[in-house]
Amino acid sequence: MKAYFTDMIQAHAATAGNAKKLARLQAILAELLSEALRRGFFGVVSVELSVQDGTIQHIRRRIEQIEK
Repeated sequence: MKAYFTDMIQAHAATAGNAKKLARLQAILAELLSEALRRGFFGVVSVELSVQDGTIQHIRRRIEQIEK
């Protein structure tokens, strides 16, 4: 499954804009996972992509933490 996902990403990163945004997306995911996958984190982490005509326009990340 991971190989399929990686192949799919590489196939759609043909434009320079998408390649740049996909690299940024990978960095954002790593940051979010590092923050959220620790003991004591309760909440929601989300990443939203805005796409127009097959090109990533914006990446929005959100962390909603529940205080217990």
